[in-house]
Amino acid sequence: MPPERRKRPRDDLLSGFSHTEHTQELRAFFATTITASLVAWDLMFTLGAYHTVFYSRLFQILVLSSTLLLGTIVLRRYISVRPWTRAVLSVPLVWLAMRLIAPFGRTSRAAHILDLTLITVMLVSVPFTLWAAARIVAPEYFELPDRRFRVAVATIVVIVGVTALLVGQFNFRFTTCHEYDIAGDNPPANCFNAPPRPALLPP
Repeated sequence: MPPERRKRPRDDLLSGFSHTEHTQELRAFFATTITASLVAWDLMFTLGAYHTVFYSRLFQILVLSSTLLLGTIVLRRYISVRPWTRAVLSVPLVWLAMRLIAPFGRTSRAAHILDLTLITVMLVSVPFTLWAAARIVAPEYFELPDRRFRVAVATIVVIVGVTALLVGQFNFRFTTCHEYDIAGDNPPANCFNAPPRPALLPP
C-alpha cells in the first residue's frame, strides 16, 4: 500500500485568508497596502521620470479633496470637522480658481509663483487627504489590533514610492523611448533611444 501523501499546506494568499484567525485584519492590510502602493508608484515614477506631476493626477487630487470638503459642508449637522482640515482640503479648489483667474499662472511672475506654490501644497497634502479617505473607505485597517501591521503598511508604501522615484529617474535602464511612444506617452527627456532591431528576414 503506498505511503500516505503528506497534505500540502494551504495557500492563505490564494484563498483570501478565509481559513485564518485574522481574516478581516489581513484583508484590510493587503487592500490598504495595494491601493496606497499603486498611488505612490504612479506619483513617484512620474516625478522621477518627468520631474513634474501630470495634470490628470492634479485633477484626481482635486476630485478627492473636493468630495471630502463638500461632504463635510453638506453633512455639517451630523459631523464635526476642524477648520484647518477644511482649509487643507480647500487648497485644490483655490488652485482651480487661481487657474480660472490667471490661466496656467502665466499672466505674471507673481501669479506663476503662486501657482507653483499651490501645486506644491497640494502634493504635500496628498498623504493627509489619502489618510482621511482611507479612514472612510478602509476602516478595518485602523482597527488592526497589532500596531506592527500599520507600521508595515507605511513601510511597504514608502519602499514602493522610493523605488518608483528611482526607476523613474533612471528610466533609461528599465524602459526605452519606443515603449513610451507605443503607450501614447511623451518620452522622458533622458529615455533610452534603442537602435532599431535587425529584420529577421532579408528584404
